[in-house]
Amino acid sequence: MEFTRLKMLLMGLSLVLATSAMAQKRLARKAGINTPVAAIPCVDALPVLPENPAGVNPVNVQFPLSFRSGMEFPIGTTIYDLQSNNSVADRTSRDSDGNLMAVWTMGFDDAGGFPDRGTGYNQTTDGQWGDQPTQRLEASTRIGWPNHAVTESGTEVIISHSSATKLHVLRRVGGGNGWEESDIPSTVYEEDGGPGLLWPRVAVSGEVIHVLAITQPIANGGAEYEGVDGHPLYYRSSDGGATWDKVDIILPGLDNTSLVANSGDAYAIDARGETVAIGFFNNWTDQILMKSTDGGETWTKTIMHDFPLDLYVEDSGYSFEELPPYDPDQPDSLAILTSDECGAVLVDHNGMAHAFWGRMYILDDDLTDGNTSFFPGTSGLHYWNETFGPDSSRVITDVIDLNGNDTLDINSADNIASYEASLTSQPSAGIDAQGNLFLAYAGVMEGERYLNEEDAQHYRHIFIMASTDGGESWTTPYDIINEEVVFEPDLVDFVEAVFPTMASDVGETIDLAYQGDFRPGMSQRGDNDPVETNFIYHVPLTPEQVGLVPSVEVVKAELFQLAVQPNPARNETWVSFELEPNTRYTLSLHNLMGQKVADVDRGSSIGRSRQRIRLNGLSPGMYLIRLQAEGKVAISKLLVE
Repeated sequence: MEFTRLKMLLMGLSLVLATSAMAQKRLARKAGINTPVAAIPCVDALPVLPENPAGVNPVNVQFPLSFRSGMEFPIGTTIYDLQSNNSVADRTSRDSDGNLMAVWTMGFDDAGGFPDRGTGYNQTTDGQWGDQPTQRLEASTRIGWPNHAVTESGTEVIISHSSATKLHVLRRVGGGNGWEESDIPSTVYEEDGGPGLLWPRVAVSGEVIHVLAITQPIANGGAEYEGVDGHPLYYRSSDGGATWDKVDIILPGLDNTSLVANSGDAYAIDARGETVAIGFFNNWTDQILMKSTDGGETWTKTIMHDFPLDLYVEDSGYSFEELPPYDPDQPDSLAILTSDECGAVLVDHNGMAHAFWGRMYILDDDLTDGNTSFFPGTSGLHYWNETFGPDSSRVITDVIDLNGNDTLDINSADNIASYEASLTSQPSAGIDAQGNLFLAYAGVMEGERYLNEEDAQHYRHIFIMASTDGGESWTTPYDIINEEVVFEPDLVDFVEAVFPTMASDVGETIDLAYQGDFRPGMSQRGDNDPVETNFIYHVPLTPEQVGLVPSVEVVKAELFQLAVQPNPARNETWVSFELEPNTRYTLSLHNLMGQKVADVDRGSSIGRSRQRIRLNGLSPGMYLIRLQAEGKVAISKLLVE
């Protein structure tokens, strides 16, 4: 195998010049970032306690909750910080009255192995969030990874897995006060001699609830089921979770003829009307879309990304001849391009499925260790919809080149906190009534500015993108960890923001929740950092904030007395304008193609205003100053010398 790797590297060098012009431009990598690391099994339902557990007084437990205000709002806390092994569940919902609900895995008793682990829950009433919860919703059942769904009639359903490896249900009829607890019926629970069930994913349409889970894998104490280690199974309730009319269903084409194993949380589900879409993002098999147009009765299968090795078993080995032609972007000649197992799926108003997943390279070159490896320095977020056809995804975003030097300024894989994910990953998607698509994801921040001193690891921020044309084009990623969202600007450089979850039906605002703290990585997986308080934040954003500009009336600059001086300008210029007091406005700088170059200012007018724009780093040429207020837009040109 070493010989084939060397041979392939030599062949690849001869192809670099021929293919570089055709390849998608990526930031240059430093040598130390291309180091593979061993994959870590998904956290089991009830982990073994350490011999010397950490104390119950983690850092920052008494951190003042008002410390970060601004536009975001802290709706809860937890010291159990693993919100998902891979894909982020749907944990934020909006009902027909516009009320928001959010759930998360919550636990505070680290010394006891989190016997209190359960569902953290909060909701809005008349637009205001309730008090932060201190106890889980479950009466006595230890659960993890809750999903939240609200039916058309207002029934709330929270589905998770319990430490008994069952699919646990919390249900509250609209207008009710108490939660009913039950388990989804199944014949594969451990008490019936089966392997048990873990890591469900949930979608709702009308009163119909669709659930996808996998059987407990061998590594977590389970067993193969029907020849698959971690077999996906489908469940359905047609009455808002009161009863279940489909249980333990093996979807056609998702059996031992096409699957060897599945990882926890490596799948996502969405539903709209009679259409149900399930995306499978396992990294050692095809990325698969399963779709039903009759409410889960029949299914079709599409390969979104074709994995080159069929039914591969770890440590069985392969050669470069079995892989696609060598790509200069590969970190190793035996590295395989695939998914990082963090994916999202969305059904639009026309019943078309859209899918997103993190880009990843994986490797299995040690055939004696019972494990595989991945390259944590891989970046890029894949997007696919049904108009693309099979095996035809696109990379729509990557790590943001903050200093514009065409280089990924991360020195080593050691500087990357372990989430078992791409540097641009954990996608969550939504759609508004006009059909505009919205995508949230967690992305690594490059450069020394965002390097945590304690761990020498780079922070992650949450970004949002939007598309007005069904996914053909996307706006520039908007970093929500910024001075407009975070009240205290000094915190922007020190926030670790991960696990975004967006309410899939976007209204006047894009509503998402995320987990944030002040240290890269996690305590419950990966880095095994010291246990600290993590905050669950709700962030409402307008489509305009993320670059999606609504239809507005274009007016002459004179209406707002919009003026730019000096013009032409070299290092800086001043923009002046006049609005009625307390008028909301946004001021931004764009290139001649309309693409936003910089947000200059946003707020409420005090009458006559004057703003400075620094022009350092801008290429010489013509730019546009754009002022929006009162449903109108005025434009003034600026020549940068």
